[in-house]
Amino acid sequence: MPLPELTIYVIDDDQTVLQALVHLLETSGYHTRAFLSAESFLAEPILPGLGCIITDLKLDGMSGQDLQKWLVTSGYQMPLIVVTGHATVDVAVEIMETGAVTLLQKPYQPDMLISAVKRATERAAQWYYNNSAGGVPNAELIEFRRRLSELNAEERHVMRLMIGGLSNKAISAELACSMRTVDRRRSRVLEKLDVQTVPELARLCGAVEQDLVSRPS
Repeated sequence: MPLPELTIYVIDDDQTVLQALVHLLETSGYHTRAFLSAESFLAEPILPGLGCIITDLKLDGMSGQDLQKWLVTSGYQMPLIVVTGHATVDVAVEIMETGAVTLLQKPYQPDMLISAVKRATERAAQWYYNNSAGGVPNAELIEFRRRLSELNAEERHVMRLMIGGLSNKAISAELACSMRTVDRRRSRVLEKLDVQTVPELARLCGAVEQDLVSRPS
């Protein structure tokens, strides 16, 4: 399975700096998304593993270091690059020991940032291909999650009943709808999720659940 386009998520509460970073990255061939705060980043539906994060250390609200701690404790697999105008030795050491790709001291040379992004995206690609949950490779799991997000509420309800082993007749009674409607929704679920059988659907949904449960709380 080919690697999807990686996204560089850039977080800085200075609009001018944010725009400059985005310009540098996009002229270097990267796809970016920009955020003025860590909170606005966390509010977005972002798939883990498909890119990296560049964040300033000092932000209004949640700091870059607090964001890093949240990512780690949530089991969120996303390489992190931290930039700062000032950091104590203790903070710098903690950030690196917690798993950041690097900490760049301002002012830094543009090629230093691009080099760090290259290392971060290589780490993201390695995670994407080499890890798995419930025996399902991350590459397949991430794609399945993307397809899941495209189901509407009715389709999700039918999917849960399908996984629960209910027959079409039982689903029809549960939803108070016709058998034809059930058949149509079942077909849409399987088509949208690109699976052939209910056991395959159950296996993939189980892997998604196992992945969530296995993350640190």
